[in-house]
Amino acid sequence: MSLELAFLISMVVLLFLALKLKVNAFAALLVTALVLGLLAGQDATKVLDAILTGFSGTIKSIGVVIIFGVMLGSYLEETRCTNTIALRTLKLVGEKNSNLAMAISGYIISIPVFGDAAFVILMPIIRAIAKSTGIVVVVLATALQVGLWSTHIYVPPTPGPLAAAGLLGIDLGQAIIYGLFASVLMSGCGLLFVHLYLGKKPRDFFTYTDGVDPQIEAAKQEGGSKEGPGLIFSLIPLIAPLLLIVINTTCKMLLPKESPVLPFTNFIGDANVALALGCVIAIAMFGKKLGSKKVMKVMDDAMRGAGPIVFITAAGGALGQVLRVTGAGSSMADMVIKTGIPFILIPFVIAAILKIVQGSGTVAVVTAATLSAPIAAQLGINPILIFLASGAGARALSHVNDSGFWIFSNYTGADTKTTLKTFGAAGPFCALGGLLATFIVSLWL
Repeated sequence: MSLELAFLISMVVLLFLALKLKVNAFAALLVTALVLGLLAGQDATKVLDAILTGFSGTIKSIGVVIIFGVMLGSYLEETRCTNTIALRTLKLVGEKNSNLAMAISGYIISIPVFGDAAFVILMPIIRAIAKSTGIVVVVLATALQVGLWSTHIYVPPTPGPLAAAGLLGIDLGQAIIYGLFASVLMSGCGLLFVHLYLGKKPRDFFTYTDGVDPQIEAAKQEGGSKEGPGLIFSLIPLIAPLLLIVINTTCKMLLPKESPVLPFTNFIGDANVALALGCVIAIAMFGKKLGSKKVMKVMDDAMRGAGPIVFITAAGGALGQVLRVTGAGSSMADMVIKTGIPFILIPFVIAAILKIVQGSGTVAVVTAATLSAPIAAQLGINPILIFLASGAGARALSHVNDSGFWIFSNYTGADTKTTLKTFGAAGPFCALGGLLATFIVSLWL
């Protein structure tokens, strides 16, 4: 069997397992890796060895980083640092620019905190702002979601981009720098949709599950809109690790290899060390207020939450290793060259299809990066472009198979039709912003 046909059959297997049989992404990726290896004519023992090598190598490179990243976000969430960031941003830009304030808040908060969790945390603030300004709750919530989506899919230590960077072998500092750039364009395009389209719609354009506009009610969960620590204190645990990672990348680029500074920056700027320090800083600053039992509970919950992400990413690494060992990646690269299709559209389309059919942006970006990496290596394409294009595709369209869709609907009171017109419709505009960023970056990489 040709390698191209083996690749295509294995992709059908992946989609069948994930969509038709509802198999967990971890198991689906591992089975796909096994099927691909066997169809490509590899000895079963060699295929198994490739799977284990790819799996263990990925765990080694990003496993600890993901755990500490999730843990850091949990501490910021528990101490209301997220509330402080949102409320101070609102004060900075003014109530007239509440949509911008929500987008900026989501942009910052979703770097350490899961997007869905951050949305739930900030909904009491959105209700309070809506009550004060008269802006429709659903419009504000969509603006928040646009910001959350952008850094959630592009900026480590959020698990999705962190995993993609590890699978593509991208320096984490570079992933942060380019991810921040792309996420600005992504959130900007999404915000234009909110401001120029949703913001101009009459109130009766939005309909609700129980037929009642929830904005006529008093803001719920009043305590949820209270600030936590001061803004500087809220940002320090987040900024410190990101700064250390970026400093390490900058020093590698600017200093000679024999510089005595590099061993030090390589250590403190290592993603594992930097994020561990971020957690230590958060515990040192807020541990006394939380109490030792709460500190341990947050830590335990974070490790449980990080587990599935680590395993799915490692399964993606296993599939990537099989692609390399069998030569299927190189074969697909040759096929892409012959078709004349711009390569950068390949990871975008793969991620978009996966996002649309199975709902998870993290799974979409990890799988797209895994499948595209060998092809890019063969074509000499900078992996940063795969990273950015995959992230753009992973925001193509969110609908009823996305858990965030129902969280948005339940917390805003919007019915399915309105959720599609707001939460769902914002996705393509965000994807367009990410694709635009990919194109701009491609001009100099």
